Amino acid sequence: MTSDATTTRIYRFHQYGGTEMLQLDVVPLPQPGAGEVRVRVQAMSLNRADLLWMANNYVETPELPSRLGYEISGIVEAVGADVTNFQVGDRISSIPAFSIGDYANFGETAILPVRGLMKTPDNFTPAQGAGFAFAYFTGYFALLELAHLQPYQTILITAGTSTTGLAAIAMAKKIGAKVIATTRTSKKRQALLDAGADYVVATEEEDLVTRVMEITNNQGADAIYDAVAGALSDRLAQAVKVRGHWIVYGLLDAENLSTFPWMAAFIRSFHFYVYKVFDFTGNRNLGLLGDEEAFARAKAFIAAGLADGSFPLTIDREFQGLESLPEAMRFMASNQAAGKIVVTL
Repeated sequence: MTSDATTTRIYRFHQYGGTEMLQLDVVPLPQPGAGEVRVRVQAMSLNRADLLWMANNYVETPELPSRLGYEISGIVEAVGADVTNFQVGDRISSIPAFSIGDYANFGETAILPVRGLMKTPDNFTPAQGAGFAFAYFTGYFALLELAHLQPYQTILITAGTSTTGLAAIAMAKKIGAKVIATTRTSKKRQALLDAGADYVVATEEEDLVTRVMEITNNQGADAIYDAVAGALSDRLAQAVKVRGHWIVYGLLDAENLSTFPWMAAFIRSFHFYVYKVFDFTGNRNLGLLGDEEAFARAKAFIAAGLADGSFPLTIDREFQGLESLPEAMRFMASNQAAGKIVVTL
């Protein structure tokens, strides 16, 4: 079915599960409320959270039938009351400052709160505009607000070729810090060096602790930005500097979470954080208030890096057409991508 002037097509799932549950539904065209805008979507950028959300394995619980999707770019086509900083015709990008239960957005149109919007950089395509926010905002709060990373320090970034890993490398280099990036094998070593990493450690081929200590003159990494946890945790706990910062923002090795390196924690006195971006941007359904001052600093820092080109965005594959979303999500689930997966409408 197609939409007309009074309807719009949106993706929803009516049962929990995988991509086979996606439906492209025709629904009445919604009007924005106070503090909201309606966006004509131009591109949708996928995140692993979208798969977790559909499977009911996310930090929030979907209310069926449920929309999905965090990251889009598009054109403002209607504004609600009290909206003064955006107007019809503005190019916008969504940023992770809202609950997916309230404002999921994959489809022809989306209602979004102004709090969850930034103006798309002038030199960005719709695909680029849809893909930067989650990676850079997640990294900013971890590196700058939790670890307080300084130019003379060293940061260890796990899963370095992920979109969040690549964004963290770019931000750490902008600060002036030294970067150690990890990957499972040396196959992606050159890609990480090209992305700005000073050192690359292949964790299945090298001893992580030995290499980190060699690089840091036996001090350990000042900060660890970790998407893996699990079986890697014992080595990370020994590789962090005394009173350093170990920030876990993902559980890629969720099958191996049964133990925690308590003794290493006592010996090295590191600061350990289980962190998500909503700890700073806020999330109503999780009971989290935003840190408005940190949020403002993040937007300014990221906007500056996007404007001067120091914050690149790697797009692995761009799918064409709204109907290609299920195929794009299956590609994401295959773990073949080394960059963002985007659907352009």
